[in-house]
Amino acid sequence: MVYNTVDLQIKGMKIRKQEIRKEMIRCLREQESSLREERSLNIQLKLLSSEVFKTSKTVMTYVSLPMEVDTHYLIEQALKQGKRVVVPYIGPHSQTITASEIKSMNNLEKGPLNIFQPKKGEQVTVALTEIDLIIVPAVAYDKKNMRLGRGKGFYDKFLSDPDVSSVKTIGFAFDFQVVDSLPVDSYDRPVTSVITN
Repeated sequence: MVYNTVDLQIKGMKIRKQEIRKEMIRCLREQESSLREERSLNIQLKLLSSEVFKTSKTVMTYVSLPMEVDTHYLIEQALKQGKRVVVPYIGPHSQTITASEIKSMNNLEKGPLNIFQPKKGEQVTVALTEIDLIIVPAVAYDKKNMRLGRGKGFYDKFLSDPDVSSVKTIGFAFDFQVVDSLPVDSYDRPVTSVITN
């Protein structure tokens, strides 16, 4: 098989992304749970005290996986403050994120990819234009706020939606997840800012 220069660049970029993912996932797994909890709380408290959070009426956030920056405290606090809380919903045969409102953590169950999302039949779709703030997960971020996800492209597609372009997007990351630069494809989307511990 003959590769042209563009094909080789794309192949090299994919390999580099996989290497970074592998290294970051290793670091996430090796992080002590007590440190993860402490750092996660620090990150969530920084957001909760921010002006952008205080002025947001509708907040969308991922529901954290065990190794990720935890979002459960954020969700509980946002609900207590009377904010509308929205989480990603991915249908069984879908490749896209739908924004779905929740009223409590009890509204969640494991969906595709073992990610917690609204229970089947309990999804309340929210128009993207109604969202004021989106908290975005990633395996890594760089200093230009570019993100590297898990490789499925769900958030890149979601963040490319024209209705999201004016919404403030914030990445949550542990300090070690922020690198100088990431390999970037044309479809990769940055976040507005990143909060670390």
